[in-house]
Amino acid sequence: MTIVVRKMTVPDDYVAVAAIMTGHYSEEVTVEKMRDEDALIPLTGSLDRDEQGCLTGHDRLRLVAISDEGRLVGYGHAWRAPWSTPGVLYDQIIVDRKKRRSGVGGAIYEALMSYSHEVGAGKIVADVRDDDPESVRFACARGFAEGRHLFESVIELESDRDVDQGTQVDFGLADAQLGEIRMLSLADLSGEETEREIYNLYFATHADIPGFEGEFMWYSEWRKRTVDRDDFDRSLLLVAMVGETIVGAVELRTFETTQSVYNEFTCVAPVYRGRGIAMALKKLSIDIARKRGFRYIRTNNDSLNGPMLAINRKLGYKPVPGYFQMVSVLPGPL
Repeated sequence: MTIVVRKMTVPDDYVAVAAIMTGHYSEEVTVEKMRDEDALIPLTGSLDRDEQGCLTGHDRLRLVAISDEGRLVGYGHAWRAPWSTPGVLYDQIIVDRKKRRSGVGGAIYEALMSYSHEVGAGKIVADVRDDDPESVRFACARGFAEGRHLFESVIELESDRDVDQGTQVDFGLADAQLGEIRMLSLADLSGEETEREIYNLYFATHADIPGFEGEFMWYSEWRKRTVDRDDFDRSLLLVAMVGETIVGAVELRTFETTQSVYNEFTCVAPVYRGRGIAMALKKLSIDIARKRGFRYIRTNNDSLNGPMLAINRKLGYKPVPGYFQMVSVLPGPL
């Protein structure tokens, strides 16, 4: 089969690329979601180097593979955000499963590596599904080594039997350790000062996530990706408060096509850890999702994040296939 690799054309390639990506991810990728994501990203990149000669700045290259029948059979993506670790590019290759072992992935890989060398990347990071040994072998054969393991977990909400009895309580108040801590949502609060306080909590605690690299995005970017989104639901950003101070938070994102919820980053201020706040936020999330008729909640955790993995297991989350982070170090500054 003859393969032609070219840059993705927007919006013409949206439908075919969304279909290929949906076969790779746990939730459906829609044209609308791709369009919304594109609206957040500048049309042109701006790469630079720091004092150590490491790649900085932001850019994005999206490629598609076209078969000799004119079908889009593969997708490739290389990107870095301004807050990414200096020197790093994040790559992705997804091939139509019916067209594997026909040179599609290799053709996209060569094009992405050409770009990586051109811009002077020092390290390539790619996520590969842990239940896809063929893709793991593909990466290893090209010099990638298995790095961190991102576990994915799911809790079914179709009946009360799917959740342990500890979740059927007065959330946020029943645990004696919580004391004066109140559980609210952003819908109960108002003002940009509150939103900035949540951002500051995210900023202060994000570096505690095992495997987290780079910097946390700045406030204006965080706003664009959370509270300013058209589909943002203020009642699904939950916070724990002591007096007027926010000490914990979690955001839930909904997927209407699958009637599911994704549990985003759950954070607690260091001085308030060990008091059951993260557990209470998770319990409240489960209760809200069930009452609103969602079928399940999905979340991800690094393999080294023992405390959060333990909380999820206690609540009844079950492990499902996740992702390996595959890493390739290139010649030059890191």
